[in-house]
Amino acid sequence: MSVEENKTVARRFFEEVFNQKQPELIEELLTEGVVDHNKIIFTEPDTPGGMAEGVRMLLVAFPDLETTVKHQVGEGDYVSVPLKMSVTNTGSYPRVPEPTGRHTDWESMVLFRMEDGKIAELWGTSDRMGMLTKLGILPDIG
Repeated sequence: MSVEENKTVARRFFEEVFNQKQPELIEELLTEGVVDHNKIIFTEPDTPGGMAEGVRMLLVAFPDLETTVKHQVGEGDYVSVPLKMSVTNTGSYPRVPEPTGRHTDWESMVLFRMEDGKIAELWGTSDRMGMLTKLGILPDIG
């Protein structure tokens, strides 16, 4: 696949799966054993392909989840995507006693490795502590 085709897959992952709420596209966009090296999704199962379940959990806990892809950089089989995520916690989520009803935004950066037109691996970083604090799940320690 070309760099531009790989960038299209990465953009579709955020725009179609998250923004358009189409989790049925996960199998089309991710390899069966996709590896998330950093477990970027909080409480994502630690199994091959666990990221797909993590995405589904996010869409239940944050039904208004909106991603904004700032830009993309691609080289070979790799695509880097800095993005902003915006959510309100109105649904259930593992290890969270009950929905908080709070809204928050946070920044993330994801590096994807593509294989045969699908996401095969990813490395990510995210302001998870800020997100959990703003949602009222962790205490604000100042």
